[in-house]
Amino acid sequence: MSRMALPSRKRDLAYLFFFASHIPIIFLVDTVPLQPAWFRSNLSATIREYYIATYRDKFFEEPAPVWFNAFIWMELLYHVPASVWAVWGLMRDQRANHLDLFGPSVLTDHPLIPVHLLVFGVQAFVTSLTCLVDVWSWTDRSMEEKQQITYLYGPYVALGALMALDMVLRLRAQLMPKVKHE
Repeated sequence: MSRMALPSRKRDLAYLFFFASHIPIIFLVDTVPLQPAWFRSNLSATIREYYIATYRDKFFEEPAPVWFNAFIWMELLYHVPASVWAVWGLMRDQRANHLDLFGPSVLTDHPLIPVHLLVFGVQAFVTSLTCLVDVWSWTDRSMEEKQQITYLYGPYVALGALMALDMVLRLRAQLMPKVKHE
């Protein structure tokens, strides 16, 4: 059976854009303090300094809360490999649709992909929501500053929730196929 091309699969296309943009953000902003000095670039230092100066995000000021550092480690150790795998799978899936040279789709046919993306979605939702709850408790930031940070973290909350729900539905379809009633 021929699978629909990636551009017509809107959710998968949104995931591709998300994962492709998420990888550089992780390395250029989020995980900079965890990186060895030889790995850090002037670009990452400039972007991170701009982010801190513009948004006054306390999570990126020193010292960051211990729990936030745990979230950053999760990004480095889980989000990076999962994001690379997802981008690769989606791009491979796209080529497979047009060239039919690569066999089954890694992203849509491999049974572990929805499981990993379910974990990813739940983790992104919970960690980003935790950050937003904390942001709104800050007494030393203005309402406007909190809103600006919410505009940055909010999409991760929404996308995490939607991705988790989407993966639950995909897993349900795989595990509990519809039975035809005669």
